[in-house]
Amino acid sequence: AAFEAYDMDALTSLIHEDATQSMPPYAMWLSGRDDIFAWWLGPGIACKGSRVIPTVAANGSPAFGQYKPSPSGGYEPWALQVLELENGRIGQFTFFLDTERVFPLFGLPPRLDD
Repeated sequence: AAFEAYDMDALTSLIHEDATQSMPPYAMWLSGRDDIFAWWLGPGIACKGSRVIPTVAANGSPAFGQYKPSPSGGYEPWALQVLELENGRIGQFTFFLDTERVFPLFGLPPRLDD
């Protein structure tokens, strides 16, 4: 809910200060909550307004299908978000972008309507 609302105050309480984020297949590696938020509010601002759908765990970690708003309406698949939890908070985000391959493996729909 905090990610869907793009509520940085709520997300601050959920994410470790030294959390990391990666986005395979890109060589992007963010280190620290401040770097993650700078990216989310900068180049990643297109994720604002996304919907996330919980799905089965990925290697024992919570996983979500992320769908970004589409200019033509509805929501397009963007990433499988896999979270690594440490002491009840998010320590690592991995955003797998190969949605054509991974969404069917997790039973996620190819797109969401409004």
